[in-house]
Amino acid sequence: MPHQQFLQNKFKEVARFIQPTNSKFKILDIGCNNGNIRNFLPKNIEYFGVDIDNEFIHQLQQKGIKAKQADLNKQELPFQFERFNYILILDLLEHVVNPRQLLIQARQKLNPNGKLIITLPNDYHILNRLRFLFNKPITNDPFAPFGHLHYFPVKVGEQFLKNNQFKILKKCYLSSNNPESIPKSIKDFLSKLSPQLFVRDVLYLLEMF
Repeated sequence: MPHQQFLQNKFKEVARFIQPTNSKFKILDIGCNNGNIRNFLPKNIEYFGVDIDNEFIHQLQQKGIKAKQADLNKQELPFQFERFNYILILDLLEHVVNPRQLLIQARQKLNPNGKLIITLPNDYHILNRLRFLFNKPITNDPFAPFGHLHYFPVKVGEQFLKNNQFKILKKCYLSSNNPESIPKSIKDFLSKLSPQLFVRDVLYLLEMF
């Protein structure tokens, strides 16, 4: 339940970054999983999904959604001739072998005024630091870096985005729902006070420069 609540909070913040227009616009969700984020997005969008999981892609296609399977460590992004108003890369850059290459591909699929929305996890959260200090495992923990090939401390992550020719328009610090004994208002306050210690994910709205 805490993880599901965290995802819902994240999806709501993503939706706040998206400015609806009178005309239909296109969103590409890279690493779309089951596509549940669609429930939080504006209705006047054309949603496209990409994921490595064939089962998720099949389920989305059964609903009439334009979705394609791709292993982004081995294949180029699909939808070759499409250009998008927004591209989402949520909880993915840390998992791919070459995150820089994925950003390059995403740039090529954005409209001239298109925006990129990504999240970078903070594996240097204070709970993980304490576990490392006391030689404790971090598996089965909300901050466990499952399958993470890259680590993005907050300042390093922001510099990585700037080095890849993206300008940060907005950012949102996402605090964890765990431990549940601590009120979320306090965790949100601590995340803003010291992001590197207390934030779980950082959500960015980016544009090309």
